[in-house]
Amino acid sequence: MATKTAQASTEHLKNAVAQAGARQTQAVDPYRKAQAYLKAMAPAITEALPKSKGMDAERLSRIVLTTIKTNPKLMECSIESLLASVLQSAQLGLEPNLLGSCYFIPYKGVVSFQIGYKGLIDLVTRAGGVTSIVAQEVRKGDKFHYEYGRNETLLHVPAPFEQRGEIEYFYAYANLKNGGFVFQVMHISEIEKIRNEHSMAYRFDQKNSIWVKHFEAMSLKTCIKRLVKYLPISVDIQQAVAHDETIRKDITAEAVHVEYDDGTEDLPNLQAEIIDAQEEN
Repeated sequence: MATKTAQASTEHLKNAVAQAGARQTQAVDPYRKAQAYLKAMAPAITEALPKSKGMDAERLSRIVLTTIKTNPKLMECSIESLLASVLQSAQLGLEPNLLGSCYFIPYKGVVSFQIGYKGLIDLVTRAGGVTSIVAQEVRKGDKFHYEYGRNETLLHVPAPFEQRGEIEYFYAYANLKNGGFVFQVMHISEIEKIRNEHSMAYRFDQKNSIWVKHFEAMSLKTCIKRLVKYLPISVDIQQAVAHDETIRKDITAEAVHVEYDDGTEDLPNLQAEIIDAQEEN
């Protein structure tokens, strides 16, 4: 799947980037520079795109350029990390900032690639073992009951709109091809604890964090990611999901996670790791 495609396409992308870079000067503004790189990379991006998704390089490039216009801070990031995120997007067949499929997040001079909750659902249901995934929020006033164990049950009846209060829970469930049913429920306090302890981007810039701008979407994604741990998915899908919340210094580099499960890494160490890798090459 994505791994084989990446191996086949990386060398073409590397050559295209080198050729485009040779034609650029410091006088070129960041937007036009990105435009030129994407044009040069078009054939290799086409090779990287999953054929089954019906996407093309021209459409992906237009979406990326629109994304850059709507988030000017991306133009302050290194062009190498931006192009690496474009590559990740192409390889996974996800369009950035479109219906929550994936996002390019500016982060201390580099671009972080994040999968949206709808993109996560797309990836997990592609192989066929999981037929559908649904995620919802539960608000005060809703009728909600769940029970784990041998007689697992999940019931949610939303209250009328005007009677619904603040969010209390998030849940996600999956219907399996074999007729099985798997679900996970998370209280909002648990979601906030995960965000506060493990989201380095949130700690770095709370005001502009994707958690602030899209709290519900990020919470749904957090719940789905926990659900995915219990689903029968292939190694390829697991590897695809592992691309979430990563950065690459360029298209040939290994992905480095922005978020750390143990919460022990700090921002200076992460940035130093990226800079050291750049200097080595």
